[in-house]
Amino acid sequence: MGMAYSLGFPRGFKYVRASTIDEALKLLNEYGGDAKVLAGGMSLMPMLKLRMTEVKYLVDILGINELRYVRVDGNHLRIGALTTHGDIAMNKLVNEYAKILSESAWHIADIQVRNLGTIGGSIAHADPAANYYPALIALDAEVVIRGVGTERTIKVSDLYKGPYITDLKQNEVITEVKIPLSGLRGVYEFFRRGGASFPSVIVTVTYQERDGIITDSRIAIGAVYPEPVLVSGHLNGLGIKEVGARVSDIVNSIFSSIDAKPLEDTHAPSDYKVRVARNLLTKALMSIANGSMQYLKTPTREDFIRWEFRDGVEYVGELVKVRVNVNGQWIEDLVEPRLLLLDFLRRHGFKEVRRGCDEGKCGACTVLVDGRAVKSCMVPVVRVSGHSVTTIRGLSKGMELHPIQRAFLEEYAMQCGYCTHGFMMVTHDYLTNIDPAADEDVMKLSIKNICRCTGYVNIIRAIKRASKYLTGST
Repeated sequence: MGMAYSLGFPRGFKYVRASTIDEALKLLNEYGGDAKVLAGGMSLMPMLKLRMTEVKYLVDILGINELRYVRVDGNHLRIGALTTHGDIAMNKLVNEYAKILSESAWHIADIQVRNLGTIGGSIAHADPAANYYPALIALDAEVVIRGVGTERTIKVSDLYKGPYITDLKQNEVITEVKIPLSGLRGVYEFFRRGGASFPSVIVTVTYQERDGIITDSRIAIGAVYPEPVLVSGHLNGLGIKEVGARVSDIVNSIFSSIDAKPLEDTHAPSDYKVRVARNLLTKALMSIANGSMQYLKTPTREDFIRWEFRDGVEYVGELVKVRVNVNGQWIEDLVEPRLLLLDFLRRHGFKEVRRGCDEGKCGACTVLVDGRAVKSCMVPVVRVSGHSVTTIRGLSKGMELHPIQRAFLEEYAMQCGYCTHGFMMVTHDYLTNIDPAADEDVMKLSIKNICRCTGYVNIIRAIKRASKYLTGST
């Protein structure tokens, strides 16, 4: 198809789906080094769009729902690799047995990313700033890896081999994360600049104690160095109160033992990262010593976000047939597999869906897919063939405004209007599926769309007013 694409589009690829683990492994074995697995896609799609990587075959595994679970089995908390960040954040078992993992998930980007991104996909990409690695390493977690006729279990700390490099072979996939029920308590500290950006510093401390004496400890530092740093046993034998008295010496000793050059990113130079990491570790140790550890007070749930492959992948030459229900109307088209949902919608007249940053950060392109908010600039339209997509036009019924639309108008939250569509769509998901009461702390962890002409005050007021309308409390 003779269309001009900017660097906001991936290079061309062939899109295929796997409905079972065995099918995925067979496809990876067949395509060899020419294929990549597409799980949630929240790590891979930005890399493809920025052309940091390219692929001939994209093997979509998001519909393998057998890899979505959280359960206690023997001495382990077992988490399926396709369990989404949103489910990790809110799952009752994770909150009970691995609270710091839940906390790490709440700090991943925003609702839209947490709706699609998966724990297996995140750790498989080994971004040095990935949220999960420090928490999982501090919890002494393992991963189960399957190949064709093979299965092996290794420590998460051994999975990571360098930035974007793991111990995974080309024809292997992560199927499960296992966390020992060892009674490790923990503290998760986090720093970033920019609402949905990657963290600049992560510090996690876990420990066991008996009669006030620490018997085991694991300190993991992420996003500061080229790989997560683990310091084991450094607090062993110390009394809880003694940690507070010696915190300065402990922090100095730990950082002097790290033989790695710190990274820089667009938000923080290397020396600043180390300084922040030292401060966060000091804060974590003091909270342990003082017994003042505080965890996020967030909603929990037991159900899981699942995904279905509804239409088959039918190629016509190099193009794929897609069929999407947009605001109640089925639209069919022949598209390149790399065509994004954003461009499909705008091609068919839904110009209210805005192209903003085009990197999955600003949220201006947010739509609902089967009632869940996603960033349409990060989703190939072939992935949502057979699904229902809602834009802001689909919220209202005729001339009657939706309560969210009314609230944004009444609180003067529209402003220039460019970001408004995305804000309303993510607000709908937030109030429907996460927090109907619009608690401000939960809201700030969840809705992180960017608005360039406001201090967000009116938008927050609008979301709270919409909450009252939807819950009937006003």
